[in-house]
Amino acid sequence: MRVVLCLILGVLSLFAKAHEMRPSVATVTILEQGRVQLVLELNAEAWLAEIPPSVSDTDDALNAPIYDALRVLTDEAIAAQLISQQRAFIQTVDLWTDQGRLPLAIQRVEVFPEPDMELPRISEVILVGGLTSADQSLRYQVHPSHPATAVRFVLPGSDDPFVEYVMTGQSTALVPLRGPITRNLMTLIGDYIALGFVHILPKGLDHIVFILGLVLLSHRMMDLVWQVTAFTVAHSVTLALGLFGVVNLSPAIVEPLIAASIAYVAIENVFRSRLVQSRTLIVFAFGLLHGLGFAGVLTELGLPPRDYVVGLLAFNVGVELGQFAVIAGAYLSLGYWVIHAPWYRSRVAIPASLGIGALGVFWCIERLGFIG
Repeated sequence: MRVVLCLILGVLSLFAKAHEMRPSVATVTILEQGRVQLVLELNAEAWLAEIPPSVSDTDDALNAPIYDALRVLTDEAIAAQLISQQRAFIQTVDLWTDQGRLPLAIQRVEVFPEPDMELPRISEVILVGGLTSADQSLRYQVHPSHPATAVRFVLPGSDDPFVEYVMTGQSTALVPLRGPITRNLMTLIGDYIALGFVHILPKGLDHIVFILGLVLLSHRMMDLVWQVTAFTVAHSVTLALGLFGVVNLSPAIVEPLIAASIAYVAIENVFRSRLVQSRTLIVFAFGLLHGLGFAGVLTELGLPPRDYVVGLLAFNVGVELGQFAVIAGAYLSLGYWVIHAPWYRSRVAIPASLGIGALGVFWCIERLGFIG
């Protein structure tokens, strides 16, 4: 048991200093006199360090030491480095008209402070360009060096922006500069299902660990179904309330509580040999917290109000698919074969729960700011 526990803690410690790769946001606005403004919000350190957008955590990249060295620099130093490489950077910003690639120039760079070194620091790069009378449409293509991007087109006379979630290497649909924009509902649904799934696998490590904590004490599939259902209903409620602005708690509050929920479930696994009815209620309460965390993702991407319902439902479907993928993977890889063995609790459930609990406590302390 000691060997298993050490192995689990060793593996989990690899994730303790996680630097999550988040999507970028590109806002394209048509200004007066045929000018275009592109505001790109991104992790500049990841681009400067040439971190591949395919990785979900910068620690997994070969250039992780370069990223870590950049992350400790001042905001002004990062802005200066980005400006010094503006020619190369502009070549990775692909805004196209039906006549060809639109030339752009950097107007301003601003790096926003983020004191928590474990979180990515957001930089805002404002670029401008000019349209010609022959240009009839625009499209934005996500360069291979940039992560998946929420692209927002703000056109004259339009109340809401046109938003499309675009994966690396792909481009938006052609957006007409004049006349109404036709929304492709199925594309929107597919985009946000994919976003919800990716937010769990591979990027939602804390949510993955929480689900694994539920799996460890669930000897019957029906027990797990009830818990996951309660969790789903709860996070759906707060996800909707957060997206519509009814509830708005700071991540500084939500994130430590999410970590605490992971620790609680793990500790309960150690001291209980079987499920009790109160576990479902507790999972429901923790689901409310996790839903607020999910809401922050959709809010950051600037989903227009007219797409709230569709985006919310599609994102939720993606989250559920991700959760069931975690559950299926846990059962098929280990649980199905050993969960009813007489030694399962002493050799698997307790050591794994201790590892998960230790990670939850560490995350909670770290997110409260007691660990730099």
